[in-house]
Amino acid sequence: MGKTNYKSLYLGFGSNLGDSGHLVTRAIKEVASNPHIEFVKQSALWRTAPLYDVSQPDFVNAVAKYHSDLDPFEILDFTGELETRFFRQRDPKRPKGPRTLDIDIIFYGDIILETDKLTIPHARFKERKFILFPMSEIDVNYQVPGTSLNIADYILRCPDKSKVEKI
Repeated sequence: MGKTNYKSLYLGFGSNLGDSGHLVTRAIKEVASNPHIEFVKQSALWRTAPLYDVSQPDFVNAVAKYHSDLDPFEILDFTGELETRFFRQRDPKRPKGPRTLDIDIIFYGDIILETDKLTIPHARFKERKFILFPMSEIDVNYQVPGTSLNIADYILRCPDKSKVEKI
């Protein structure tokens, strides 16, 4: 497909096992190994306290912007395969527990989607500073599909009081 069919894709990355900064940086580059995904820009790395399951190490998080013409479920499958290649192991007893790599689809073009497998925009982006702060570095004025609000508006409304710091 031609690049005229490409949409802006924002992915969130997180890691708190191993060399997290290196893993996140490498994963951001690896996503663009897919010929249908073109890297555009990334945020700085951010150190963040765990938000839900707090008895674990701090996370390193980032957001990256890409252009893609893939179907959202193809992106989900590809990022899931990438997590597995980075030795992600899912513990059903601790779904928010430690991980080598987590990749979330935050926004994809103007797509609004809600299924059992995938929700776009990401269901909890607005309550997570570890997504909103890095996202603001890329485009603080990005208007969230289906709303009249931008990233700056969501930062002001964010209930997350956890510590986040740019690395």
